[in-house]
Amino acid sequence: MVDVDHEDSVLRTFILSTQASDAVMKYANAHFYRKNSLSTIKFMVLQILSANGGTMTPSEIAEWVSRERHNITTLVDRLERDELVRTERSDKDRRSKNVMLTDKGRLVLTENVPTAREIINQTMFSMSESDVALLERLSKTLRKNAYDGLERGARRS
Repeated sequence: MVDVDHEDSVLRTFILSTQASDAVMKYANAHFYRKNSLSTIKFMVLQILSANGGTMTPSEIAEWVSRERHNITTLVDRLERDELVRTERSDKDRRSKNVMLTDKGRLVLTENVPTAREIINQTMFSMSESDVALLERLSKTLRKNAYDGLERGARRS
């Protein structure tokens, strides 16, 4: 772990937040995989499906997890192969399909919630409730600003 020593506090904080995000994801992936041979993104998709009534489109999932739709299509194929989800054509739009959480997917999700809690406890253990609230607020601001920048960039292209 390398601390950034830069006189520009905004640049220093930007680099630190990027390092923190990367470290949390590396730790979460390693911990999920070591415990249950599951990736963080698979856990997130199962959790998001569960929280949204068990059925979503690949586009909706992609939006929730901030990934490109084609990456989610590949991920859904792997989840389907593992029998954690199933897919079927949409009644509303035959070009689209719905991704549905299976009973096995619900079980795997339930089995992995304690692992997710271990990850949360490790990465956030020294934070007070007010620290967590501040981190949530600042993270939402960072995310919004980044998405705004992406949208402006897309409009210019």
